[in-house]
Amino acid sequence: MAFPRNPPLRAAGRQTLAAYLGAALVFLTAAGCRTSLVPPGPAAPNKVVMGYYASWTRAGFDHTKVAYGYLTHIAHAFAWPDSAGNLVVPTGYLYPALNAAAHAAGVKMILSLGGWGNCAGFPGMSATAANRGRFIGQLVDFCRANAYDGVDIDWEFVSSAEDQANFVLFIEALGAALKARMPALLLTMAAPANNYWGRWIDFERLADDFDFIGLMTYGYHGALSSHSGHNSPLYPGGGDACGSVEETLAYVRGRRVPPGKLLVGLPFFGSSFDCGGWGQPFTKSEHLSYDEIMDLPEAEWTLGWDENAQVPFLRRPDGRKIISFDDMRSIALKCQYVKDNQAAGVIIWELSQDSRLGKPELLEVVAKSFGAR
Repeated sequence: MAFPRNPPLRAAGRQTLAAYLGAALVFLTAAGCRTSLVPPGPAAPNKVVMGYYASWTRAGFDHTKVAYGYLTHIAHAFAWPDSAGNLVVPTGYLYPALNAAAHAAGVKMILSLGGWGNCAGFPGMSATAANRGRFIGQLVDFCRANAYDGVDIDWEFVSSAEDQANFVLFIEALGAALKARMPALLLTMAAPANNYWGRWIDFERLADDFDFIGLMTYGYHGALSSHSGHNSPLYPGGGDACGSVEETLAYVRGRRVPPGKLLVGLPFFGSSFDCGGWGQPFTKSEHLSYDEIMDLPEAEWTLGWDENAQVPFLRRPDGRKIISFDDMRSIALKCQYVKDNQAAGVIIWELSQDSRLGKPELLEVVAKSFGAR
């Protein structure tokens, strides 16, 4: 399915990959796929579209740049617990204008807790009834005072039998407290994509406590990997055993989570590897936003498509670097996969990475795939 793009960003003597990919999509349009120039209107997506808004991106991506009409929920990242059960809200996190703008557009605001590097307090907080009660009480009060519609738990990662048992107690108590509010507050989770970390999550017991479970179906390969590979393959490819969206969804459904609770993770970023191909050792890997990838000079890269994994990639002709990422085509395929498998919707990490020239290209694909206009 083809969708309209912004005019490509150009500099003197330099054509960017945005123009290259835009030209590649002309084939889809010529084949009869429908395009639309209708701006966001009153029809919201008919699936959950939960975009993470990273508080540290505010200087370059303030509340006026968010495409609220393409979203149903915003997960505001991140606050976190300390080990005594106190809510830690970092300086600059509170953003009343964001909450107000979201609510004016009918979008729910979710307080997101944890995130990579912010989870050291979770084990201590969840270890005793007193600490759990203190933290839950502060969460409910904070949501009420600051106009949040729910709580998202992103504990990276539950990693022991003791933490597993305490996580169950924490989620059951938190879910009960949130549902006791009038109106009830939502409870969501960002969940690991495979059994390595997923074995410590009691999905079978906790599925009913969560309104939605977001699957972090990205980062299958990156800086911590032993070899290069796709960041977020839709399907397995090339014999790589590190996972795919399809395998993650099957794994969690096998853990008795109904598809109507599941949100598939969409990355608005990619990963580069200093090597010449997939399945190879590499010397360096970096995170690149979609915007950064689109601004790479076309002359220095060759665009490819993995027919097995159903995702694009870029390779330098000299064989020194390869980049795995998602483009409009692969995002549309993943959204169709969500619909075909009756999942509840998607989570997106994160909104500021798709804002070049003020137009959210990937987010527009997501929303229109789910009926927004």
